[in-house]
Amino acid sequence: MLSKQLIVTEPGHIELQDRAIDDTLQPHEALVRAEYTVVSAGTEGAGFTGLVKEMPFGDEGHYPRNTGYGHIGEVLEVGTEVSSCKVGDRVLSFSNHCSVIKADVGRMALPMPENTDGTRLVFARMAGVSIGALRSSSVQAGETVLIIGMGLVGNFAAQLFRMAGAEVMAADLSNLRLAKARACGLERTVNPNETDLKDAVMAWTDGNGVHVAVEAIGNSHVINEAALLTRRYGEIILLGSPRARATYDVTPMLLHIHLEAIRMIGALEWRWPYHESERHWSLLDNYRQIARWITEERLIVDPLLTHLASPSDCQQIYEGLTQNQDTYLGAVFDWSLVK
Repeated sequence: MLSKQLIVTEPGHIELQDRAIDDTLQPHEALVRAEYTVVSAGTEGAGFTGLVKEMPFGDEGHYPRNTGYGHIGEVLEVGTEVSSCKVGDRVLSFSNHCSVIKADVGRMALPMPENTDGTRLVFARMAGVSIGALRSSSVQAGETVLIIGMGLVGNFAAQLFRMAGAEVMAADLSNLRLAKARACGLERTVNPNETDLKDAVMAWTDGNGVHVAVEAIGNSHVINEAALLTRRYGEIILLGSPRARATYDVTPMLLHIHLEAIRMIGALEWRWPYHESERHWSLLDNYRQIARWITEERLIVDPLLTHLASPSDCQQIYEGLTQNQDTYLGAVFDWSLVK
């Protein structure tokens, strides 16, 4: 079988290439034909630009490289041990950008509602990253939460904290992203290029700092800033993955964390249980819930889709997401447009 897949051939260049798929399915696999895939500007952008090479550990700097991890499509065939989905189901999987792919059902191939637009449902994948911040926190209704970074992950994190009853402030350097945040119901926004972020936070919190600060970019300097805006006994949550090397004096931040008994928490989604366990939630629970919230329009998605494109336009889309944040925010590939 012949499929088409997005491949980053070298930093700054991505192509739609033909890929041969053999007819044999492993017991845990499902053959899925793509409907839509969503682009993660942070993780995928790091692979596209070559920023991934700066990570201090791991073997992530190889090219050419596959990309993508948010895929909705129709199940064409299932392996002998697959029971969570069946032929004809529409499933969300953590698969690459590919027209037809063998999805690892053990990793994720979750049936999705059939009556909801796929261009909306596919954003569940990004919200699944975001919910790690809420799950990691001890936030209570009425507490103050600062979210720095209003990309897709930060926007959904802000919406989820607001749904939990928190008072939320959203910060970003892009006025487009802040406008999209307000369109999603996040009324308290600040652009640090126009208003000093510390002044805005302290005025909002009567000089105390926020209960929870969420860094949703993956920028070490911003993590430092967020920690210094957190109040005594508060929490700083790392939702973005730091990649670029940074050199600066961390002692003021560390001293503040130490003296004020602040907790710094990593919120990578892969550290949480996948299947149902003794805990009251799991990754599967999260994605089922997020899909319901999107279907019920409690989690707002529509303003975030700035570009619905053919996979053939991948170079333009990735350049836009990494170089033009005043125009590009949420990009979804429509695989029905591939000829």
